[in-house]
Amino acid sequence: MLRLLAVLALGALAPACRKEAPKFEPLKLADGTVVPAATLARGWDVYTHYCASCHGEKGDGQGPAGSGMRPVPRNFHQGLYKFGGVAAGELPTDDALKRTLRRGLHGTPMFGWDVPPADVDAVVQYLKTFSPRWKEEAPGAPLAMSEDPWKGRAAEAVARGSTVYHVAGKGNAGCASCHVAYLPRAELAALTESVTGRKVNLANADPYTALPRDSDYSLTVDAKGEATQLSKVLPPDFLFHRLRTVWPQGTRVDGQPYTAEAQREDLYRVMAAGVGGAAMPSWKGAIPEENLWALAYYVQSLLVMHDTDAARDLQQRLRESRMQP
Repeated sequence: MLRLLAVLALGALAPACRKEAPKFEPLKLADGTVVPAATLARGWDVYTHYCASCHGEKGDGQGPAGSGMRPVPRNFHQGLYKFGGVAAGELPTDDALKRTLRRGLHGTPMFGWDVPPADVDAVVQYLKTFSPRWKEEAPGAPLAMSEDPWKGRAAEAVARGSTVYHVAGKGNAGCASCHVAYLPRAELAALTESVTGRKVNLANADPYTALPRDSDYSLTVDAKGEATQLSKVLPPDFLFHRLRTVWPQGTRVDGQPYTAEAQREDLYRVMAAGVGGAAMPSWKGAIPEENLWALAYYVQSLLVMHDTDAARDLQQRLRESRMQP
C-alpha cells in the first residue's frame, strides 16, 4: 500500500515539479574526485523524477508526498546517513548509497528503484551537492566483513549471542539496555551476575519496553533546510518491528532469494557499522568478531519468530516474569 501511494503521489506531483535544468559546474569532492557537470545534470533529472516528491526539490526532506511520513524522508542538507557501510557518523561509500537505492528500506515508503545503473550513479553524485560535508570530508573506510566463525555451530552461536545481547561489558554489547530484553527477569539477573559479578534487582524494572532515543535527524527545517526540530528513534523490538536493511527469509532481494546466510550478513553489516545519526554505535572493533557474529545469529533467531503467536506468547511470559524470592 505504501508503495502504491508513493507511486501515485509521484505521478501526480512530478509534472508540476518539473523545471528547466539548472546549469552545473564540476563538483570537486574532498577525496579528490571531480564529478563532471554532465553527471550532475543527469542526477538532477533522476532526482527530480524519482526523489523530489518525498525528499523535496531542495533535498531538505520536506517534499509534498513526504508530509506525515515516519520516519521522515532524509534531509540531505545534514549529510547524515544511517546505513553507510562505514563507522556510524562517517560519510557513506557510494556502494552503500547505491545499495539503499536498489533495495530500498524495508518497512518504509522508501522502496527500491529499478533504474539503470548509470542513473543510480548519477543521482548518488547529485545528492552530494546538498551538503558541504562532501567537499570537506572523505567517505569513511568501508568496513570489511570477516569470515563467519560459527558456520555449522548455529546453536552455540545463538547461546553466545544471547549473552552478548543481554550483558554489557566483558566483550559484550549489552543491546538490551536500549532494545528490549528477551530473557525472564530472574534469568537476566543471573546471567548478568555470572558474567560481570554484579547483582541486579529487576523486580521493579521494565526491561521489556524500549524508550524513544534522541537522534541527529531533522523533523522540521527552516527556509535554509537547517533542522529546527530533531526526530526521535525507537530501538526496534526484533519480534515485532521491521528492520530497515534486513528482510524476511524467503523474499527476493536484489533479484535473488533471500537466504538465512544473506540475512545474517546483513545483520552483521548494520551491527558492525552502527546506525549513523542515531543511538546505535559501531560495534566492529569494540567487541570480538566472534561475539559480533554470535550477536547476528541471536538476533536472527528472534527474527524467525517475527509477529507470530510464538513471539506474542514469549512477550507475555516475559512481562509476567518475576524475580526469584
